[in-house]
Amino acid sequence: MKKKVLYIASLCLSMSLLPACDDFLDQVPLDTPTTATFLATEVEMNAGLTGVYSSIRWESATVPFQVFFDHWTDIGIERNQGNAAGVFDVNNGSVSSLWNFAYTSIQRANNLLAGMEAGKGNVAEATYNRIQAEARVLRAFAYYHLVFMYGDVPLITQPLQPEEFYTQTRTPKAEVVSFLYKELDEAAAALDWTAKERGRLNKAVAYGLKARIALYNKDYETAAASAQLVMANAGLDLNPRFQDLFTRAGQNANVNKEIMFELLYSDAYTNSITYVPLGHGSRSLGGQSGRFPTQRLVDMFEGKDGKRIDESQVYNPTAPRLNRDQRLKYTVVMHGDTITENKQTAVYNIYSDNTKFFENGNWVSRTNGDFTNAFGPVKNGVGYLWAKYSFSDETLFTSKVSWIFMRYAEILLTYAEAKIELGQIDNTVIDALNKVRARAGQPNVDGSIAGNQRELQELVRRERTVELALEGFRWFDIRRWQIAELVMPGAVYGAALNPANVPATPNFKLSDKHDLNSIPDYTASAALRFKRDNRLFEAKHYLLPIPQRERDLSKTLSQNDGWN
Repeated sequence: MKKKVLYIASLCLSMSLLPACDDFLDQVPLDTPTTATFLATEVEMNAGLTGVYSSIRWESATVPFQVFFDHWTDIGIERNQGNAAGVFDVNNGSVSSLWNFAYTSIQRANNLLAGMEAGKGNVAEATYNRIQAEARVLRAFAYYHLVFMYGDVPLITQPLQPEEFYTQTRTPKAEVVSFLYKELDEAAAALDWTAKERGRLNKAVAYGLKARIALYNKDYETAAASAQLVMANAGLDLNPRFQDLFTRAGQNANVNKEIMFELLYSDAYTNSITYVPLGHGSRSLGGQSGRFPTQRLVDMFEGKDGKRIDESQVYNPTAPRLNRDQRLKYTVVMHGDTITENKQTAVYNIYSDNTKFFENGNWVSRTNGDFTNAFGPVKNGVGYLWAKYSFSDETLFTSKVSWIFMRYAEILLTYAEAKIELGQIDNTVIDALNKVRARAGQPNVDGSIAGNQRELQELVRRERTVELALEGFRWFDIRRWQIAELVMPGAVYGAALNPANVPATPNFKLSDKHDLNSIPDYTASAALRFKRDNRLFEAKHYLLPIPQRERDLSKTLSQNDGWN
């Protein structure tokens, strides 16, 4: 027994993972299997796999890290700007946490994959292959974050001995990506298109992750082919109502339709909760509103005529909520909206210290926390709140709404973007775009641009931004599109300071790159809008730095350019 404890502990010494091994070891009673039979049965293998799944819960203050990614970009802002402001460094807590979270997941997967080999003959071949495949996809999920956030990273596929920890070097990004392609292809072969349990991985997720990795790597042939496999074989479809994807009741009704991979919160455990709705919720309704959308995101939603707002015939800057893409209403809370959160209803108001609340069948006037609170959207944000994930059918402090890692709309947009970049524009591309747009009440792609690569690039980039806002994609997208240096520096703008002095429609055509990426410029209306502090951006910010603590422990780890 002592030998087994020492063996497993030694596997966890690398990459600062000692604390992360406790949960894994707790999965199976240590007084049951011997050293020779550890992970030798189906029960033990599944327990080990549960440990790998639990390790992808990368959270800060009970909020998945993916929530923060969009707030480190131009479409979101945090109460404390922190990382978005460009002031983070090699000792930054988020930089270290992401690295450690990812390598925790990798090490747990490595432990399982190595340990279960001894029991291969004790379980059905299909079961063994499925458990192995799920672990490999989860490991690839961790590596995809690492390679696109840090660049070259150590590629570790076996449990490390203590002495090996101190000699890790960074594997070239191209080699890691090649490894991930192979891993995901082999894992997909052992998985069914539909998982037997909600929350488990399947073939569609494996190919969907391969498509995402390929798109981020500008390997458009692979991205299109992988996405097309999902579209042709997985039997997935879009949920009829966009807004239902982000409430628990809607998610429960959506099983195996659009949602492909999600972080579940269990009814069996009181403390299995998420604070995403709480952290975005209205101060008037009991929320803590610490993260907010920006004017740039608001202005990327089209008019109902399918045109960008600077070209739309139905958009009116004096009534910006009206005649817009339906997704705006279910993504961003704007002045005048009636909102229901935390089992209460009120009118969102950013211009008065009182607002209307619906109580006992009547509308009554009470103090407006969104206006008066020092940390609310008026005094600490730019006048907007998130609607996505906030219109919860639960109380804010006990929400169990799942965080979605992957859904079918992403697959359709990945396919469309990849084919457009390849210049392979056909009816399948237009159909994929139209499918996503139709759910939002938007018209089909205009026939005049259906064969125009440049116009379709603009459309699919805008479509991806508004469809997937707050879901953790924008940080990666502005880097692969090479626009971070355009969208990140400078002030963050919001709603009109005075409703009687309405800002004009912004200019999207400051340059061709601004036009292509639907980047509005607010120079002409800056004095009329809510504004937050200036942000900084340098070329080095295209990648995160390697955490200094890791380099102190492993002297062979090099640093990214500009961070020394």
